[in-house]
Amino acid sequence: MPFPLLVPVVAVTATLTLKSDTQPVKVYVKTPRGTIYWGGAGLDGDYLKPQVAAFQHVGIKNMYVGLTNTGGADLPEALKLGGTLVDAIRAGIAIRYEDDGGEWVLTTGMDAAQGQFNLIGYSYGSLLAAQTANFYAKRGHIVHNLVLIGSPIDADFLKSLRGNPNIKQVVVIDLTDKGDPLHAGMTQLDMINASPALGKQFLAGKGEGHFYYAHVVQDSPARWEDLAQRIFNAGIR
Repeated sequence: MPFPLLVPVVAVTATLTLKSDTQPVKVYVKTPRGTIYWGGAGLDGDYLKPQVAAFQHVGIKNMYVGLTNTGGADLPEALKLGGTLVDAIRAGIAIRYEDDGGEWVLTTGMDAAQGQFNLIGYSYGSLLAAQTANFYAKRGHIVHNLVLIGSPIDADFLKSLRGNPNIKQVVVIDLTDKGDPLHAGMTQLDMINASPALGKQFLAGKGEGHFYYAHVVQDSPARWEDLAQRIFNAGIR
């Protein structure tokens, strides 16, 4: 399965100066087609490939995986955990809020001839998905589905996304029933208070709470299949 390099923070733009007009013109890439999935902090982990395979198995086509925009992108393997922690901090402090000034452009892949433009993200990845959806929708592109799994997105940002007519559906999948201390619409104080429980779940490595789909445990294949089916049933193709 190909895993194309997708860079949502580097703009693919050209500055053109027309003979009759000295104003620069920004040219953006065409509307993406397909479905991109960003995982949790670090954008890596043993769960990514089988999870994407589960999405494909239920009928979600033209899948791509976001592998960049992580603090660990350029770090050696021994230091990858540091990048994961950087991502977690970014999620808790910065990118859970709407970023109107950023260039959240997909530079490669997402080039299916037809079909939906879908963005799916889990945890940290849900915020990358949200920012990218916001960027494209505000520039007139249609985002068919935005799926936020275990997302700590800010309430006002979520409201803005749901109110954008170019984003046809926002699907929020909280994992609070699994014991996740994070949820969509939480406050900054909620984030701070959730940190001890979140750290405990991460270190346990048992697929509990926020990491229900991220840690590989005995019944993970069934969990991934259930998640994929739920997303498919919501209309993602």
